[in-house]
Amino acid sequence: MGSALRVLLTLVLVLTIGLSACGRRGSLERPKPNYPEKVADPSTKMSKAPARRLWIDRLLE
Repeated sequence: MGSALRVLLTLVLVLTIGLSACGRRGSLERPKPNYPEKVADPSTKMSKAPARRLWIDRLLE
């Protein structure tokens, strides 16, 4: 009897946790941005930042 009760409680627990994650509220669509979106321009490149030495670089040398 104890084994059957343990299995039943485990099943109830799994179903409770599993079903609680199913009910997402609201739309699944992407929300509208608060800022205007711009199209990426592949001709522009990222600026090169100067190489900075970190404190760990001295330890690794």
